[in-house]
Amino acid sequence: MTTTTPTTTSSASEPSSSGSSPDGPGGLAGLLGGIADRAAVLGVAVPVLSVLGALLVGAVLIIAEGENPLAVYTEAVQGVLTGSRGLSNTATVATPLILIGLGYAVAYRAKVFTIGGEGQYLIGAVAGTAWVTAAGVRDLPGPVLVVTGLVVAVVAGALWSALAGWLGVRFGANIVISSLMLVYIADSVLQWAVREGIRDPDAFIPSSRPIGDAALGELPGTHTHLGFALAVLACPLAAWLLARHRSGYRISALGHNAAALDANEVRSSRIVLLVMVVAGALAGLAGFTETAGVNTSLGAEASVGYGWEAVIVALLGRLHPIGVLAAGLGLAGMTIG
Repeated sequence: MTTTTPTTTSSASEPSSSGSSPDGPGGLAGLLGGIADRAAVLGVAVPVLSVLGALLVGAVLIIAEGENPLAVYTEAVQGVLTGSRGLSNTATVATPLILIGLGYAVAYRAKVFTIGGEGQYLIGAVAGTAWVTAAGVRDLPGPVLVVTGLVVAVVAGALWSALAGWLGVRFGANIVISSLMLVYIADSVLQWAVREGIRDPDAFIPSSRPIGDAALGELPGTHTHLGFALAVLACPLAAWLLARHRSGYRISALGHNAAALDANEVRSSRIVLLVMVVAGALAGLAGFTETAGVNTSLGAEASVGYGWEAVIVALLGRLHPIGVLAAGLGLAGMTIG
C-alpha cells in the first residue's frame, strides 16, 4: 500500500504574511516616502518658526521699551498694505534682495559659499552706468540703452564673481574670503568712478552723470520699476532649471558628492565657476536695476548692504527660488513697515 506524503510549500517562495513587501508601506519605498514627507514638513516649518521666533524676540524688546508689541506690529503691517505706496516701496526694496538672494541660493545648493554679492552688485552698477552715460552711447534710443546697460551689468557682475571662483579652483583660495575681499575692492572702484571715471562735472558731490533715457520705466498701474518684474520672473525660471535641467542636477550633485560628479558627469571645478557666474550675474543685474530704476545717477553711497541682507533671504528661503521670492518680499515688507 502506497502512502502519499503531503507536499508543503516552501515559505521562502512566498512573502511572510507578517512581513511587508519591499515596496509596500513598511518597505524601502515607505521609508523613503516618510523621509521625503518629513523633509517637506521641515522645509516649511523651519523658516516659519524662525520668523515667529524673531517676532517673539522683537515683542520682548518692544515691551522693554514700554510699548504694545501687537500695536507696533499692526502699524508695521498697515504701513505696507494700506500706507501710501507701501506695496510699491516693498516691491522696490525687494528687487535687489530677490536677485542677489537667488544667486546665493544657487551657489549654496552646490556647497559653494560666496558672500561677495555686495561687490558684484556695485560692479554691475558701475559698469552699467558707465556704459549708458558714455559719450557716443548715451544718445542712443532709450530701449537700446536699457537692454545694453542690463547686459553690461550682468557680464560685469559675472566676471567679478568668476574671479573669486577661479582663484578657488585654480589656487585653492577660500571662496568666502576672496569674494569678501573683492567687495572692498569693488567699493574702491565705485569711489574712484564717481570721483574721476564717470563723474558728472556739474555735480557738487561725487556722482556719476545722469543715466537719462536709460532709466527703467514703471510697471503699469504701479510705482514700481520694471526690475521687479525681472526679479519675479527669474525665480520660477531658476526653479525650473534646478529641478528639470541637467545643469540643475549637476549643481545639486556637486553639493552632495563632488567626487561622484567628477567621475560621472563633468569636472566639479566647472560647476563651481558656473554657480559663481550665475550668482555674480544676478547681483550685477540687481546693481543696475537699482541705479536705473530708483536713482537717476550713481553716487558714492551706493553700497547700502543689499548683498549682506540677501544672505538672510537665501537662507530663510531654504535655498529654493520660490522661497527666496517670499523671503525677499517679507524682509522688504519689514523694512518698509
